[in-house]
Amino acid sequence: MARIPWLGPLIAVVGIGVAGLGAWYMVHARPEPGDVIDTIAIDADTKFVISDEKNHDRSFIELDHKGEQLWQALIPHYAGEKGRPAIAWNDVAVTVRVERNGRAEVFALSMHDATKLGGFRLAPEHDPITVQPGPITLTDHIRSYELVGGPDWHELVAVDLRTGKALWKVDLGHWKIEDAGVQTPYVWVVQGTRKDKRWYNVLNGVENKTLN
Repeated sequence: MARIPWLGPLIAVVGIGVAGLGAWYMVHARPEPGDVIDTIAIDADTKFVISDEKNHDRSFIELDHKGEQLWQALIPHYAGEKGRPAIAWNDVAVTVRVERNGRAEVFALSMHDATKLGGFRLAPEHDPITVQPGPITLTDHIRSYELVGGPDWHELVAVDLRTGKALWKVDLGHWKIEDAGVQTPYVWVVQGTRKDKRWYNVLNGVENKTLN
Protein backbone atom coordinates (compact mmCIF):
# COMPACT_ATOMS: atom_id res chain seq x y z
CA MET A 1 0.00 0.00 0.00
CA ALA A 2 1.39 3.37 -0.99
CA ARG A 3 2.22 5.73 1.86
CA ILE A 4 0.59 9.13 2.01
CA PRO A 5 3.28 11.28 3.64
CA TRP A 6 1.06 14.25 4.26
CA LEU A 7 -1.74 12.30 6.04
CA GLY A 8 -0.19 12.68 9.50
CA PRO A 9 0.29 16.47 9.22
CA LEU A 10 -3.22 16.78 7.76
CA ILE A 11 -4.74 14.96 10.73
CA ALA A 12 -2.76 17.21 13.05
CA VAL A 13 -3.97 20.34 11.25
CA VAL A 14 -7.58 19.10 11.32
CA GLY A 15 -7.22 18.32 15.02
CA ILE A 16 -5.88 21.79 15.73
CA GLY A 17 -8.69 23.29 13.68
CA VAL A 18 -11.36 21.32 15.55
CA ALA A 19 -9.83 22.30 18.88
CA GLY A 20 -9.78 25.91 17.77
CA LEU A 21 -13.40 25.70 16.70
CA GLY A 22 -14.29 24.27 20.10
CA ALA A 23 -12.50 27.12 21.86
CA TRP A 24 -14.22 29.64 19.60
CA TYR A 25 -17.62 28.07 20.38
CA MET A 26 -16.95 28.13 24.11
CA VAL A 27 -16.04 31.81 23.96
CA HIS A 28 -18.99 32.78 21.81
CA ALA A 29 -21.50 30.49 23.53
CA ARG A 30 -20.61 31.70 27.02
CA PRO A 31 -23.73 33.20 28.65
CA GLU A 32 -23.73 36.99 28.75
CA PRO A 33 -25.98 39.42 30.62
CA GLY A 34 -28.37 41.45 28.50
CA ASP A 35 -30.76 44.22 29.53
CA VAL A 36 -31.17 45.01 33.22
CA ILE A 37 -34.56 43.90 34.55
CA ASP A 38 -34.34 45.50 37.98
CA THR A 39 -31.91 46.87 40.55
CA ILE A 40 -32.74 46.26 44.21
CA ALA A 41 -30.82 48.12 46.91
CA ILE A 42 -29.74 46.34 50.08
CA ASP A 43 -28.15 49.48 51.56
CA ALA A 44 -26.49 52.64 50.29
CA ASP A 45 -23.48 50.72 48.95
CA THR A 46 -24.81 47.28 48.06
CA LYS A 47 -27.40 46.13 45.54
CA PHE A 48 -28.68 43.22 43.48
CA VAL A 49 -28.71 43.64 39.71
CA ILE A 50 -31.00 41.29 37.80
CA SER A 51 -30.58 41.02 34.03
CA ASP A 52 -31.80 39.05 31.05
CA GLU A 53 -29.42 36.62 29.38
CA LYS A 54 -28.56 37.63 25.80
CA ASN A 55 -30.33 35.46 23.21
CA HIS A 56 -31.79 33.13 25.85
CA ASP A 57 -34.70 32.98 28.28
CA ARG A 58 -32.56 32.64 31.40
CA SER A 59 -31.53 35.46 33.74
CA PHE A 60 -28.54 36.68 35.73
CA ILE A 61 -28.43 37.86 39.32
CA GLU A 62 -25.37 39.64 40.65
CA LEU A 63 -24.38 41.23 43.93
CA ASP A 64 -22.56 44.57 43.68
CA HIS A 65 -20.82 46.50 46.45
CA LYS A 66 -19.56 50.02 45.78
CA GLY A 67 -19.47 49.35 42.06
CA GLU A 68 -17.60 46.04 42.38
CA GLN A 69 -19.25 42.78 41.36
CA LEU A 70 -18.93 40.36 44.28
CA TRP A 71 -20.57 37.45 42.48
CA GLN A 72 -22.82 36.61 39.56
CA ALA A 73 -25.11 33.61 39.02
CA LEU A 74 -27.03 32.31 36.02
CA ILE A 75 -30.59 31.29 36.96
CA PRO A 76 -33.74 30.19 35.13
CA HIS A 77 -36.06 32.94 33.90
CA TYR A 78 -36.61 35.51 36.66
CA ALA A 79 -40.29 35.77 37.56
CA GLY A 80 -40.22 39.42 38.62
CA GLU A 81 -40.04 42.71 36.80
CA LYS A 82 -39.37 46.36 37.57
CA GLY A 83 -41.53 47.32 40.54
CA ARG A 84 -42.60 43.69 41.17
CA PRO A 85 -39.66 42.07 42.98
CA ALA A 86 -39.33 38.29 43.15
CA ILE A 87 -36.38 38.25 45.55
CA ALA A 88 -35.79 38.10 49.31
CA TRP A 89 -32.59 38.07 51.34
CA ASN A 90 -30.81 38.23 54.69
CA ASP A 91 -27.14 37.97 55.68
CA VAL A 92 -27.05 34.24 54.91
CA ALA A 93 -29.05 33.66 51.75
CA VAL A 94 -31.01 35.18 48.91
CA THR A 95 -34.08 33.48 47.44
CA VAL A 96 -35.13 34.14 43.86
CA ARG A 97 -38.44 33.24 42.28
CA VAL A 98 -37.96 31.74 38.83
CA GLU A 99 -40.01 30.16 36.02
CA ARG A 100 -38.90 27.01 34.23
CA ASN A 101 -40.84 24.72 31.89
CA GLY A 102 -44.18 25.99 33.13
CA ARG A 103 -43.17 25.59 36.78
CA ALA A 104 -42.91 28.17 39.55
CA GLU A 105 -39.74 27.58 41.60
CA VAL A 106 -37.75 29.18 44.39
CA PHE A 107 -33.93 29.13 44.24
CA ALA A 108 -31.90 29.77 47.41
CA LEU A 109 -28.33 31.03 46.93
CA SER A 110 -25.58 31.83 49.41
CA MET A 111 -25.09 35.55 49.99
CA HIS A 112 -21.36 34.83 50.36
CA ASP A 113 -20.63 33.32 46.96
CA ALA A 114 -23.95 32.44 45.21
CA THR A 115 -23.58 28.71 45.92
CA LYS A 116 -26.98 27.07 45.51
CA LEU A 117 -28.34 26.19 48.96
CA GLY A 118 -31.59 24.61 47.86
CA GLY A 119 -34.78 25.08 45.94
CA PHE A 120 -38.25 23.69 45.43
CA ARG A 121 -41.33 23.95 43.23
CA LEU A 122 -44.36 25.94 44.23
CA ALA A 123 -47.80 24.33 43.82
CA PRO A 124 -46.60 21.40 41.66
CA GLU A 125 -50.16 20.06 41.57
CA HIS A 126 -51.17 23.11 39.49
CA ASP A 127 -48.47 22.95 36.76
CA PRO A 128 -48.19 24.62 34.33
CA ILE A 129 -48.13 27.94 36.21
CA THR A 130 -47.82 31.48 34.89
CA VAL A 131 -47.08 34.56 36.98
CA GLN A 132 -50.31 36.33 37.90
CA PRO A 133 -50.79 40.11 38.30
CA GLY A 134 -50.03 41.56 41.71
CA PRO A 135 -47.17 41.05 44.17
CA ILE A 136 -44.88 38.04 43.79
CA THR A 137 -42.45 37.92 46.73
CA LEU A 138 -42.60 39.65 50.12
CA THR A 139 -39.99 39.48 52.89
CA ASP A 140 -39.19 40.48 56.45
CA HIS A 141 -35.58 39.29 55.89
CA ILE A 142 -36.22 36.26 58.08
CA ARG A 143 -38.62 34.56 55.67
CA SER A 144 -39.84 35.13 52.15
CA TYR A 145 -43.56 34.97 51.43
CA GLU A 146 -44.33 33.70 47.95
CA LEU A 147 -47.64 34.44 46.23
CA VAL A 148 -48.53 31.99 43.49
CA GLY A 149 -51.80 31.39 41.67
CA GLY A 150 -53.91 30.74 38.61
CA PRO A 151 -57.36 31.66 37.28
CA ASP A 152 -59.22 29.79 40.04
CA TRP A 153 -56.67 29.27 42.84
CA HIS A 154 -54.04 31.17 44.87
CA GLU A 155 -51.58 30.24 47.60
CA LEU A 156 -49.28 31.98 50.07
CA VAL A 157 -46.09 30.05 50.91
CA ALA A 158 -43.55 31.00 53.58
CA VAL A 159 -39.86 30.12 53.07
CA ASP A 160 -37.07 30.10 55.68
CA LEU A 161 -34.29 32.27 54.23
CA ARG A 162 -31.56 30.48 56.18
CA THR A 163 -32.41 27.05 54.80
CA GLY A 164 -34.34 27.74 51.60
CA LYS A 165 -37.08 25.38 52.77
CA ALA A 166 -40.85 25.92 52.78
CA LEU A 167 -42.36 26.44 56.25
CA TRP A 168 -46.10 26.64 55.68
CA LYS A 169 -48.71 27.14 52.97
CA VAL A 170 -52.14 28.79 52.94
CA ASP A 171 -54.87 28.26 50.35
CA LEU A 172 -56.21 31.72 49.45
CA GLY A 173 -59.03 30.59 47.16
CA HIS A 174 -59.95 31.80 43.68
CA TRP A 175 -59.97 35.56 44.30
CA LYS A 176 -57.35 37.56 42.45
CA ILE A 177 -54.58 38.98 44.68
CA GLU A 178 -54.68 42.76 44.43
CA ASP A 179 -52.14 43.72 47.09
CA ALA A 180 -50.09 42.22 49.92
CA GLY A 181 -47.48 43.21 52.46
CA VAL A 182 -45.68 42.34 55.69
CA GLN A 183 -46.62 44.01 58.96
CA THR A 184 -44.87 41.91 61.61
CA PRO A 185 -46.07 39.59 63.08
CA TYR A 186 -48.43 39.20 60.12
CA VAL A 187 -48.53 38.96 56.35
CA TRP A 188 -51.61 40.64 54.90
CA VAL A 189 -53.34 40.01 51.59
CA VAL A 190 -56.10 41.90 49.75
CA GLN A 191 -58.09 39.89 47.20
CA GLY A 192 -60.81 40.46 44.60
CA THR A 193 -63.18 43.36 45.15
CA ARG A 194 -62.72 43.19 48.91
CA LYS A 195 -60.85 46.12 50.42
CA ASP A 196 -60.19 44.57 53.82
CA LYS A 197 -56.95 42.77 54.57
CA ARG A 198 -56.63 39.11 55.52
CA TRP A 199 -53.94 38.65 58.17
CA TYR A 200 -51.73 35.55 58.49
CA ASN A 201 -49.26 34.84 61.30
CA VAL A 202 -45.70 34.82 59.92
CA LEU A 203 -44.73 31.83 62.08
CA ASN A 204 -47.46 29.37 61.11
CA GLY A 205 -49.78 30.93 58.52
CA VAL A 206 -52.80 30.91 60.86
CA GLU A 207 -55.32 33.59 59.88
CA ASN A 208 -56.29 36.17 62.51
CA LYS A 209 -59.87 37.07 61.61
CA THR A 210 -60.23 39.54 64.47
CA LEU A 211 -58.03 42.01 62.57
CA ASN A 212 -60.27 42.05 59.46
